Amino acid sequence: MSTKNEFEDMVAVMGDEGFKEGDTAKAVEEKQIYTDADPEWSEYFLDNLHDTELRDGNPTVDGLRRVTEKIYGEILESKSDILELPSAGGRRCTIKHTVKIRKYETDTIIIVDGCVDVRYDKVPFPFNDHLVATADTRAEGKALRRALKLRVVTAEEMNNAAEDDVMASEEDITDQQVLAINQMCKRLDINLVNFVKEVCAGVDSMKSVSNLQGRMLLASLSEYQRKADSIKDGLLGYDPKWRKSFSSGGKKK
Repeated sequence: MSTKNEFEDMVAVMGDEGFKEGDTAKAVEEKQIYTDADPEWSEYFLDNLHDTELRDGNPTVDGLRRVTEKIYGEILESKSDILELPSAGGRRCTIKHTVKIRKYETDTIIIVDGCVDVRYDKVPFPFNDHLVATADTRAEGKALRRALKLRVVTAEEMNNAAEDDVMASEEDITDQQVLAINQMCKRLDINLVNFVKEVCAGVDSMKSVSNLQGRMLLASLSEYQRKADSIKDGLLGYDPKWRKSFSSGGKKK
């Protein structure tokens, strides 16, 4: 699929067959098609990823690449330029990745760059022995998510050496963490509000969750993903309207 007419045909089919009389509100919401101009776009894009293409709620670069061509546009070109090679002294690598995409919706072509530098001491073993490959993958992911206007970072970009937990405990939960937590709760059918309150005692909204607590939540969800039968009955039942009463996260005011 690479032309505007083919995209319009796909939308037409969804219009004819997607929404049927008697569909529940949840079913209609799941069939809704969003574009990168909609606030729901990031969540919609993540919904199209397979479970194996998510790591702690963050999309892998392979997943971004596949879903881009499934719902957004044809990748015409994807190339990397090495700006700085790691040396014995510096041990840093800088790469710029460029993607050229023809959008299905408008048939226009966009060209977007993503530049990443990685340092040996900031990358965990064994990836720190492959700085060029690590930087290349991260740069491609950054270029793709910038082109797609996604409010997330890739799983590969999250794969850094451990940060100072004291600093993290003083920082607010990020929008990217909230999006990842929501995505994993949805896939595991977990009630997000009940889950957050159980893991983070005393919180009354997502805005009161710290960055460190956000990591704890994602770690717990990853464990549930590996052992689904360990999810307590009281946590089951995902509610897509949780934001109305529990806020959507972000900076504290």
